[in-house]
Amino acid sequence: MTLRTKKSKHASGIDSPNQSRQTQRIPMPHNSVFVLGPETNMQWLHGVRADKRPLAQKSEEEKSYGGERVSLTFRQIGTFTDESSKRIWGQGARSKDRKGAGFVRSADNAEVEAMVIAFGKENHQTGFDWQAEYGQGFDAINLVINTQPKLILCRNKVANLRVQLSLLEKKIAYDVEGRGEEEPETSNPARMGQARPKPWFHGLSNIEKPIFKDAGDEASEIEGDLAILFHLEKKHPYNPSPETEPQESSSAQTRNLTRAAQSNELLSAWQNLPFLSLDSKTRSPAPSERPSSSDNMVIGEFEKDLDAWEKYAKEDGQFIAGESWTLIDCAFWPVLNEIVHQWRGFRVQKYPCLSAYHERVLGRECVQRLLECEE
Repeated sequence: MTLRTKKSKHASGIDSPNQSRQTQRIPMPHNSVFVLGPETNMQWLHGVRADKRPLAQKSEEEKSYGGERVSLTFRQIGTFTDESSKRIWGQGARSKDRKGAGFVRSADNAEVEAMVIAFGKENHQTGFDWQAEYGQGFDAINLVINTQPKLILCRNKVANLRVQLSLLEKKIAYDVEGRGEEEPETSNPARMGQARPKPWFHGLSNIEKPIFKDAGDEASEIEGDLAILFHLEKKHPYNPSPETEPQESSSAQTRNLTRAAQSNELLSAWQNLPFLSLDSKTRSPAPSERPSSSDNMVIGEFEKDLDAWEKYAKEDGQFIAGESWTLIDCAFWPVLNEIVHQWRGFRVQKYPCLSAYHERVLGRECVQRLLECEE
């Protein structure tokens, strides 16, 4: 075992000139134990180095077992993780108890860098303040700087907003790029004077889709807004609880699948709604634009779908699927936001609960940030 005093630094961070560093070498024969106390750890660096001396200079005991050694380090562990929920708590984490456990921030380079900086200070400062540097804790567990995932935007604003809402709400850092300078695609094709076939599989969009390129050991590429939402939910669930029963988790998954499909059915009905334009809230259709019986059927289906969401907003709490923000809010709110701003038939008196829900979400920090970027 080799012990060496740490470098002392001035307040400026520069090594003190002409400083003398002490070194101690402690023989560690077979079955020996070295106990390192906190005071020694504060003043000295320590390590077991490879013994590169010629065999002639070694004792018989040092040459036993072919000169090989096995070193075991015993530590009192005070930080814990739950592999299933990807949560972390304890002395070294930000949350000190399991009840308030946070997510492991494996893709958060800032968190990793802060931890590395703290380790560096501990290795160089004899007066290291453990509480000041480590007291708040870190939710990273690997000292690896990760490449950030990448989101490739498409020309459909609703699809982009769905994915970006999820990433920001989950606090996942990512790089973003577009697909050129083409005219942005709107969700309602009637503005462009063309019909769109009904999207496949419960309204899943068959228009241009965003692409998410994940990072890390399990890097993958996912295409399509809802596919990305479910991928992110699997890797970084919004509200996993260590106490959640399997039946509850299964029920939540079923609800998510059902309402995600319903949100796209609403989007499909909205895309096929006739006589809309960019100024549809104040514009009346010309006589030649009066709806036909088939148009009235489309409008009726759309209003029926929206009525179902008004019921959800009335019954389910602060958000569209309960008291907590979920994947469904990311899937539904961007559709609702476009309807609120562009459909002249949306009235607070008719849809009071959806109006209130829309305003609550509009006040969320991540939503404000995204909408500011669009302006």
